[in-house]
Order: sequence, then structure tokens, then C-alpha cells
Amino acid sequence: MRRTHWLVTVVAAALVAAGCGGTAATPVLTTPPAASPSPSPTETPTPLPERGKVLRTGVVVGDEIPLTPEQEALIKANSGGRLVGIVATTLETEYHKALNESAKARAEALGYTAEICDSQVDLAKALQCLEGFVTKGAIAIITTSSAETVGAAVREAIDKGIVIVQVTGTDLVESGAITVAVDNITIGREAGRAAGEWAASKWPDQEVEAIILDFPDFASLVARANAIEEATLAANPNVKVVGRFKGGLADLGVTSCETALQRFPNLRIVTGINDGGNLGCYQALVAAGKQKGEVGIFGIDCDPQAVDLINQGTMYEGCVNTNPEGTGVLAVNVFNRLLVGDDVPGRVEVPVFVYTGR
Repeated sequence: MRRTHWLVTVVAAALVAAGCGGTAATPVLTTPPAASPSPSPTETPTPLPERGKVLRTGVVVGDEIPLTPEQEALIKANSGGRLVGIVATTLETEYHKALNESAKARAEALGYTAEICDSQVDLAKALQCLEGFVTKGAIAIITTSSAETVGAAVREAIDKGIVIVQVTGTDLVESGAITVAVDNITIGREAGRAAGEWAASKWPDQEVEAIILDFPDFASLVARANAIEEATLAANPNVKVVGRFKGGLADLGVTSCETALQRFPNLRIVTGINDGGNLGCYQALVAAGKQKGEVGIFGIDCDPQAVDLINQGTMYEGCVNTNPEGTGVLAVNVFNRLLVGDDVPGRVEVPVFVYTGR
């Protein structure tokens, strides 16, 4: 297993179901020890101080800004069941499910009421979800949406005193949000590098046909696919990317890889913007009779099913672990740091590494 560390050294431990199904050693964002007891009903809780500021400059890595026990106690004394809204891109992939459910659980543990609105990969619905939480008076909203989709609504929400946390992206910083994400280009480069190096070791000095499963509906995912392609070619100039097909979800991956195999029967590498689409492609490759050693698949997110296939020694050769469960916890921690009076950098990064087996 190869680890990629950037910016700072992170705490490493096993993160169950975070993105590698509890089998890969995963960077964990530290969770503080249990908070001291909240004030008894006869005591007047200490009120929250004036909110901190979201700084547009500076970057930190998640484990540098945990909640202290004293801060947790203060939050629990003041949360009062207030609403935290969570706008999900989808709950169909294991990555998004883990991210959003971990954020919900963390918010509820701090005394909030948390609600997930699944936009089902519909940009218009994502905006409706966010605006709905604003109408309901949420104290904070966590969203996977981009500035292109919700930028104006985010600015209006922040003007009303709602804290916005963007996860999986960074372009809402300029709108005043806190962003909690792995670097999108870093993710793509890690997947591409791993695929290129693997192909170079398998077929030195031979042309290797490859496809990339992308998702052109989102500019950020197009950029990720571009990074995959660039890093693959940098690691192995003998790779020839013969096509980019729509992935992202399992059914799209099945259809795209069936089409790709008809056109490129000697296909040897499949990379993609996530494991969701790649797992569908895996099904198509198995149905076509492909074996380990003939084709290698490299994904992103380390969905539990992808990790199982890697550990079983199948043609699924690797995945980039993006720590979704830890990201959800951090998203809640970071907006509460703001509520207890701390200034918070607008960009909080989550470290990643490539998982290739036990």
C-alpha cells in the first residue's frame, strides 16, 4: 500500500466503512474525547460567544482543528435540537452514503436535529434542497453542490446567518462557505499515476489501451478525469486513452464498458472518477470473460465492494481512499468551531492515499 501525504502528517488508523470497508488503513480525522457533562436543568447554560470568521486564506488539514471537550459541552448546551441540513448529491454510491450519514450522526450526537435531502444527481433539486433548509431555519447546511449550482443561494443563506459547509469541492469559498474536501486534482492524479505505473510493470514497452469513465454533467468531475488522464500518461507514455465514457453510477458503467469492449476488445486499463461507475464496468468485463492480468481497474473512493474485490485478487487493482466518513464528521466539527468563536480557514483538506491490497 502506498500512502500520499501532503501539507501535514495526518493521524492514521482504521476507519470502518469510511471508504475502504474497514480493511484498508485509512487516515482518520481525530474525534475528541467525550465531552464533560452538560449543565443540569437547574443551571443556566453558558451562551455561545460571538461567531468566528471564515478566512479566505490559509489551508489546514482536518485533524488540526478538532473540537475540545469544553467546546463540545458548550455546543451540546446550546444546540437545542436546531436543524442541520445536509444536501446529498446521491445516496446511491457508498461514498456519498457514508459521507452524509456520518455527518448526520455527528450532528445528532452534538444535540442537533439533522436531515438529509437527496438530490438524486439533479442540479435543480439540489438547489431546492438547500433553499428548503434555509426556509426551515437551519443553523448550518452541508452540501456537495458547486458554486455553479448554488452559489447565489449560498450567499443569501450566509447573509441570513446560516453557516454553509461545502464537502467534496472548494469553489464555494468565494461565496463565504467553509470547504471540506480532498483536492479534486490530487484525487485524479493519484488514480492515474497508480494505473500508469501498474501498466508499465505489466506490459513494459507495449502500447496499452485505456478508457476513462467520467461524468460530464459536473465540471469538477471533468477536471478530475482530465487529471487521471494526464497522470496516467505521465507515469506511462505507452498508454493510449482510446475513449472517455460516462460512468459515475453502476448502470452507466455497465453500459459504457459494454460499448467500449465492442470497439476496443484489447482494452487493458479502466480508470474512472469514482468506484460507483467502475463497479458496473467490472460486471461488464466479467461478463465478457476478462480475467485478472488482462485488464486492470483503478477507482476512486474505495467503496467497500471495490475493496473486497481488490482483496480477493481480482482485476480491480486499486482505489484512491478519500475518507468519506471522516469528511462528514469534520464537516460538522468545523462549523461548530465557528459557532464557538474560532476563526476557521475557508479550506480544510482531507488527505488521501492509494489502496492496492492488504
